[in-house]
Amino acid sequence: MDAKEYEVEVVCRQRAIYRVQAADREAAERLAVERWKEGEPSALAGYDWSELESVHATEASGSERLEQDAELVLRFLREREQLILRLSSAVLAPSANDAISASQVASDLGWSRREPGGGSGPDVPRATQALERLCAARRVVCFERPRVRTGERGEIRLYCTPEYLDRLTRQLNPLERQAS
Repeated sequence: MDAKEYEVEVVCRQRAIYRVQAADREAAERLAVERWKEGEPSALAGYDWSELESVHATEASGSERLEQDAELVLRFLREREQLILRLSSAVLAPSANDAISASQVASDLGWSRREPGGGSGPDVPRATQALERLCAARRVVCFERPRVRTGERGEIRLYCTPEYLDRLTRQLNPLERQAS
């Protein structure tokens, strides 16, 4: 029997306790969240734990489907960026904030997958795989920024086409020269 290749997503919850010095409760919570985002272990020995919530395996896609997904994502990014440029004005100028996450790509393309609880959600691994394939081929550029939502940690990866990034760079350079 030939072994098949699978992609397996492991989801878990985590708990940690931190000792912080702060002016008030809200400041203490912010400091503790910053420590958690940095991945610091719990200050209370034996209390730092992680609980498995779900495991989801899907058969890995073949190279033909991966290539088709990448081409679809590239076409989507180009059309999206052209629309942003057409709709832009002095008030809403194109910016690096126009770069898009894999989660948003999956949602916008209608790619969904079954969630462990029985519902469905965006197929972020599929979009990420297509975007990373495009990055490796240098057809898309990516950068990371810190996650800014409460309850998140780490970096979020954002994507845009090299042409869009070049256009933004050209727009910013004259502004930087005027500011100097």
